[in-house]
Amino acid sequence: MYCGDETGAFIGDVGSETARFGFGGEDAPKCCVSSAVYSSSPRRSKYSAPVSLLNLPPELAGENGEEGADNTVGFDNTVGFVPVYQSMSSNCGVSNATKSGLMDVDAWACLWEYSFQSMCVRGKGKHTLGHRCQPDFHPDGSSQTMSTTIDHPLLAVDSTGHDLSTKDRESQYASMLEVMFEALDAPAAYIAPSSILSAFAHARQTALVVDIGHSGTKVTPVRDGFALRYGSVFSGRGGKWLGQVQQSVLTGKWNVDGSVVNRWNGWGDSSKGSVPPCASKGVRPRYLLRSHGLSECRLEALKRSSFHSMAAHEVMYEMFTSPHVKPLETSQDDPDPFCGYGDNCESMQIDDGDGNENIESMNDKDDQEYEGSHVLPDGTRIDVTSCRASRDLCRIPELLFAETLPNFVCETADEDKMVSVHKLIHMSLSQILDNELRRELASNIVLVGGASQFPTLDKRLSSELSGVLPSSMKYKVTASKNQIERRYSAFIGGSILSSLGSFQQLWLSKKEYEETGSARLAIQRFKQLV
Repeated sequence: MYCGDETGAFIGDVGSETARFGFGGEDAPKCCVSSAVYSSSPRRSKYSAPVSLLNLPPELAGENGEEGADNTVGFDNTVGFVPVYQSMSSNCGVSNATKSGLMDVDAWACLWEYSFQSMCVRGKGKHTLGHRCQPDFHPDGSSQTMSTTIDHPLLAVDSTGHDLSTKDRESQYASMLEVMFEALDAPAAYIAPSSILSAFAHARQTALVVDIGHSGTKVTPVRDGFALRYGSVFSGRGGKWLGQVQQSVLTGKWNVDGSVVNRWNGWGDSSKGSVPPCASKGVRPRYLLRSHGLSECRLEALKRSSFHSMAAHEVMYEMFTSPHVKPLETSQDDPDPFCGYGDNCESMQIDDGDGNENIESMNDKDDQEYEGSHVLPDGTRIDVTSCRASRDLCRIPELLFAETLPNFVCETADEDKMVSVHKLIHMSLSQILDNELRRELASNIVLVGGASQFPTLDKRLSSELSGVLPSSMKYKVTASKNQIERRYSAFIGGSILSSLGSFQQLWLSKKEYEETGSARLAIQRFKQLV
């Protein structure tokens, strides 16, 4: 037990795409970085953060010696880029969409250590000096962290998926507690699931939390501050999946586990030379535009790495959140995007004379002629008005509710793991046997997550629920109009929880950890969470 009126907790929320850190009582995180680290040792004995997706790491580029220059395969398994979550460790498709629970605890600890340094958590003068608080230097010229201990209890947000077994979750909780007390030297610590914190952020102790995140969509019933595992369901439809579908439409290739398993061309008649806009070079992330002198075999190996996958997703995220994407309509009569057509359906409207339609140089024509276009970082213009496939790119958020998966996806997807959002909510409520609780959850549906920020998504979800829920059941979808609150709801909930006086007695003190041990604490104190 660790009690106190003003604990000043430090909160960390490491998600599948980004990691957020900040102090309790604040309304937004102060440090946001990618959920990945660099490894400078084949044994992963040394990690460094943060990861920049704009530049190629020196270890991957082969700039630090012959060994890095000669290694052309196995970037994710040897030296280079290490995602925190194992589901992000390959350029995977739908087959790995639900393996979102297991994480590299050493990489997780590295992100915490980086946040300590960037926010001067160990500095005694951090509240008065702020960013000017610098490390202490010794007379011999060496420097070290300002202090080996911290004065703040640590609140870790558990963002793992629900597909983990009880044994794996207990083991992961034990490793997290060991890192916080041993490596980070925390005076006290606590672990809270993101679903519970998201409900607290919306001032609710009982709610049905719908989290549309990077790795997929999680629906978790929360009752009186406790998450119910038997009603928790997961779908692979999320931000990463939307980016993969969009990238496949632009390149004409659908990848699963780094291999091309299907091809699709909905941009016109392929016999007449109509090809997808990025069929030749693919989607080029920003780091490739700054990387020169790399061999072809090394570039091919890079494109199979998870670093390239995350960098390409950043480009795709910018595209499907651009102004050309239409708001979701409450009633949709059009067919599902990218379904029912392909290859020899429609002809292209633009031809550059070289057989590459829909691709124009940025200086070829006046920008006024491209009001219905999107420009990729490498200068490729994507016309979003010329054909049915391009117009469907403007409706890509519809895939979250589509009854039918795109043609090139459905052949390789497990439909049980790719359920639409409104049907996922129906599945979760169907597993709640208590009729009174089921009605209370339906009237408190909370919509959160980074991929839930599409305009009018909450209204569309309410419209879709009217077709799957009984007419006698009253339901209400609550979504914050503030995009910051919706994206960082788990962090905000942790900030609120750690500031409550009634919560201070729930902290796990270091003395209790030393007496009991991490494995036992994970079972005793977090049994209701696993």
